Amino acid sequence: MPHRASRAQRRRTPPLRTDCERLEPRRCLAAAAGGTGRIAWNGEHVNARCGAWVVRTERPLAAADLAGGLGWRTTSLGEGCALLVAPGVSADVMAAWAGRTPAVVSIEPDVALAPLAIPNDASFDTLWGLTTSGPSRVGDSDINAPEAWDITTGSRNVVVAVIDSGIDYTHPDLAANVWTNPREVAGDGIDNDANGFIDDVRGWDFANADADPMDDDGHGTHVSGTIGAVGNNAIGVTGVNWQISIMGLKFLDAKGNGYTSNAVAAVTYATRMRRDFGVNVVAINASWGSEKRSVALRDAIASAGRAGILFVTAAGNESSNNDRVASYPANDASDAVIAVTATNRSNRLAAFSNYGSTTVDLAAPGVAILSTVPGGGYAASSGTSMATPYVTGTVALMAAANPRATAAEIRAAILSTARPVAALAGKVATGGLLDAAAAVRAITQPAPTPTTERAVTTLRRDAGDTLRRAQPVTATTGSVTLASRIGDGPRGRRDVDLFRVNLAAGQRLTIDVATQSLASTSTLECSLRLFDSKGGDLTATNDAFGAPAGMLSFTAPKGGVYYVGVSGSGNTGYKPSRAGSGRNGSTGTYQIEFTFDP
Repeated sequence: MPHRASRAQRRRTPPLRTDCERLEPRRCLAAAAGGTGRIAWNGEHVNARCGAWVVRTERPLAAADLAGGLGWRTTSLGEGCALLVAPGVSADVMAAWAGRTPAVVSIEPDVALAPLAIPNDASFDTLWGLTTSGPSRVGDSDINAPEAWDITTGSRNVVVAVIDSGIDYTHPDLAANVWTNPREVAGDGIDNDANGFIDDVRGWDFANADADPMDDDGHGTHVSGTIGAVGNNAIGVTGVNWQISIMGLKFLDAKGNGYTSNAVAAVTYATRMRRDFGVNVVAINASWGSEKRSVALRDAIASAGRAGILFVTAAGNESSNNDRVASYPANDASDAVIAVTATNRSNRLAAFSNYGSTTVDLAAPGVAILSTVPGGGYAASSGTSMATPYVTGTVALMAAANPRATAAEIRAAILSTARPVAALAGKVATGGLLDAAAAVRAITQPAPTPTTERAVTTLRRDAGDTLRRAQPVTATTGSVTLASRIGDGPRGRRDVDLFRVNLAAGQRLTIDVATQSLASTSTLECSLRLFDSKGGDLTATNDAFGAPAGMLSFTAPKGGVYYVGVSGSGNTGYKPSRAGSGRNGSTGTYQIEFTFDP
């Protein structure tokens, strides 16, 4: 049966309409053609010459075909192709023109075929860990950042927690990328978001038990600069992300000393902010360690992993084999942990670096790394501490490129795309160096297009109209798709379908719905609601099925039974314990997809 595609399906289907995405560093100017910008095209973003289009036609374009196109001009490319230049015209307008012009067979942007995303930061050419050109490069020893930036330069909707000595949040190359707690009011002395911390606007200082995570050592600011110094602002350096939100969680004091208790508290803060307060923390950077194992820290890291946070940590600087002499938390056996060692410009393991063929995952540049330091300055430093933020930054890039990617998918993509390096064989588990471009490409590869053979279970009539009668969803991992109808039972337009799911603590559930001609005299909108085991409201959305805002994502604060309700627009205030308790709403058929993170 034909139906309107869900958001996930629409991403995989080449759309007729396109648009030009405005990005801070690379803007597609409407004033004239010729500049390079990011174009949203067929479900992905590409670098293209603005206002320039490659057109295939059945015959040469005539003046009548270009009627109304003031200033448009064409140049034949041969074999039925032409370059059409249309200054100041949006992709939407061009797609519409192509659709109504019979001579046009196809149209596509004039895509740039070489990496062009090079920032104008003054010291960029000295950042040998990032750049693929310049005087500081020796061999293929960088992480291929510019190629990754052709896909994304990051997003301030992505948050990374830097658990370290704090962050100089006034640094001109960091200030714009410092996380701000959206639910906290600065300086009012009130715990506005009720998370147990007063005025935690930029994070928290666990070393001094206050709301000011200002760096008084320098280590945390250096790490932060590699992750996310502002890119393309014509000063200083750039991080792996040009834009990002860095949450400063200070637990090291002015002498660089810290305690397990404060590290545990910092990890727990990041976990709770994601799990309980909806902050999109995707990774923790932990450029520190100890020879002593902490069960409490191990458990905190595992809890972060269950909430969907990767824990990226330094292998250590004792020139030691971690397979034989453990270094923690790098040696903690958790699917959330990525342990990182350091390489030099010659693509060899740094002399100081710890390693381990089973306990260290991969390498990243870590010798003479230039980055930000407190007071608005810059300095070079070496260590596995400097290598770790390259990996953390890449995690954030991947999350920006594919917001639906799970932590497990991101980790697997980073490790599977590590670039083999002879000097690392037998030294790290992957035998390779971080390749940011390959990792970002891997996480943005479109999923296979669903076929008509895809398993879709059609539910019984009047499925699950109360908590007691809720339709069970037996899956606990992966995806399952069910089909049903609103309005097919004795409650008519007051009909509600309820589904019962079981979630583990910290497990994430994503719900996506595709509608099939929902009938209503006023609207095609419907409602998704999520309830706890007793029918108490947890979250809801009342947007059109399939619209980006209509997807519902939820991370379970504790394990147990939860219920998902589907109802027509207008019937959003029903009681899940009593059938027919709502009002008349829209009706129609739908498919609902439940996706369970591992």
